[in-house]
Amino acid sequence: MHQRGRGWIMPEADMLSMLRLIDERIRSPEMDVRHRDALIRLRDILEQDLGGSRSDKSSDKRSTGEATAA
Repeated sequence: MHQRGRGWIMPEADMLSMLRLIDERIRSPEMDVRHRDALIRLRDILEQDLGGSRSDKSSDKRSTGEATAA
């Protein structure tokens, strides 16, 4: 079965930095509601991507660990 890859590649450190900046902008009282909603959606996408890449790394480590243990 073919797995769909990510549409872009962003280093984890850059993604965490971007998430912090997005949170700062979302809290800004001058932020337009439509822009805030778009930033919230972007933050959700980045967090899902970050969580997916972290789980992929941990599953890769487990699978290589299992292969060496067997």
